[in-house]
Amino acid sequence: MKWISHFGFFLVLALFITGCTKPGIVPEHVVLAKVGPRIITIDDFIRRAEYSIRPDYCRQSNYIHKKIVLNSLIAEKLTALAVEKLGNDPDKVQFQAYLTGRREQAMRQRFYADTFYSQTNIAEKEIQSSYSLSGRRIKVNFINLPDEQTAIKIRQLLQNGIAIDSIYGFLWEGTVPEKEISWFDRDQEEIHQALFTKDQQKGNVLGPIRTEDDTYVIMTVNGWIDQPAIKAEDQKQRYEDVKERIMETKAKKAYLTWVAGIMAGKSFELNPQVFQTYAERAANHYIQTDSARQSALNQALWERPMIMDQPKTVPGQGKPELKEEMTLFSYEGEEWNIERFHTLLKKHPLVFRKRKMNRSEFPAQLRLAIADLLRDEEITKECYRSGIGDHWSIGLNIELWQDAYFSMQFLDRFQKTGSGHTQEQRLDMLNPIIDSLQAVYSDQIEIDMDAFEAIELTATDMMVTQRGVPYPVMVPSFPILTTDSRLDYGSKKD
Repeated sequence: MKWISHFGFFLVLALFITGCTKPGIVPEHVVLAKVGPRIITIDDFIRRAEYSIRPDYCRQSNYIHKKIVLNSLIAEKLTALAVEKLGNDPDKVQFQAYLTGRREQAMRQRFYADTFYSQTNIAEKEIQSSYSLSGRRIKVNFINLPDEQTAIKIRQLLQNGIAIDSIYGFLWEGTVPEKEISWFDRDQEEIHQALFTKDQQKGNVLGPIRTEDDTYVIMTVNGWIDQPAIKAEDQKQRYEDVKERIMETKAKKAYLTWVAGIMAGKSFELNPQVFQTYAERAANHYIQTDSARQSALNQALWERPMIMDQPKTVPGQGKPELKEEMTLFSYEGEEWNIERFHTLLKKHPLVFRKRKMNRSEFPAQLRLAIADLLRDEEITKECYRSGIGDHWSIGLNIELWQDAYFSMQFLDRFQKTGSGHTQEQRLDMLNPIIDSLQAVYSDQIEIDMDAFEAIELTATDMMVTQRGVPYPVMVPSFPILTTDSRLDYGSKKD
């Protein structure tokens, strides 16, 4: 099984860069199946099959397993429709906040794709210049340091001839970290620019470079290898990959400049007395032990990926006491108490720039996370003004998560009667239920078999996540509802 994590903007481009269409109207060429009022797109099918862990009975790339995948996704829609009719959702308020957060994240990503990425133009000479270095893999030793002053002193020692491994051994135990970085790796752009230059030499000292988690890195170049593309098709593919990488870099730069513009002059100030206590309590929730983190990860992988998206709130009990009416910070002249802040967290969980941190670092990282949350709120306001929320892709994305949630409720109700059974036994009981739902809704199910036949799947296990966003999980977990490979219901799309 592979765990793949990408920068938040990049991976969603495949989802959001599409042909122009009227807002809210789903173009027919993207539709794979219709289940009553619900839609399964071709991209939905591919992403649900490839970006989550499929069970053993449909994990392969053959035609039978592909049909089981389609039946499973249709079954998810059918069970969601059944649960939706029942109503009485005990978590409706919280789930609606979750869907709002999902919607606004999709809006921000769609806005970036439409306004910046798709509007980016690059010259041929830019592509050719980068193409010559695109096959390079550079080996470096590196040291991460907490502040710039220390980093500058370390650089001076390196320039005076002291070996990097000696410096590392003096500061910490063990050997200095080594890494091989390719031109296509998604490293920070400043690091990429420092490494991939035509005048690069072995032994060069690079940095200090400020990282995205507010530390500083110094690197020494140990050497590199160049792997040219030999075959014509490989050269063509590399050319397109280089072009995409340059477009992404330029678009991201333009986007961040725009964000800096809308945030210019805005004031954010913490209430130190309350914030200190709040940070101490919050650290207990956000800084988990390795075993707790692994347990949550396992549950996200195999059961409910939405667990990774859940906001965390800080309890008030303890000494000194925290009360919801206490002011945590002020923003643009408005006081934000703990209650108001926690309400916002229900739709936008905190995103920390630094993924691994100790308790002493946590207050500073919490401050940055709150600032980034307020920034996202300002971006979201601009998205609402633009009308981007009316785009059909936003509605389908929300429908995807909503139906997955309703289908999980169906499974929860079913499993109460089937507790103690193995997965195989539960599926034996589920299969006839799904068959009956297929029969009931048969006249409302339509499948584009030509599009289905053209899809090719892999047999690689992956869970794909995004970095730097409040909702990192790309797609809901695969619906374990049926092992049936028959497509003997519904109608073929004309």
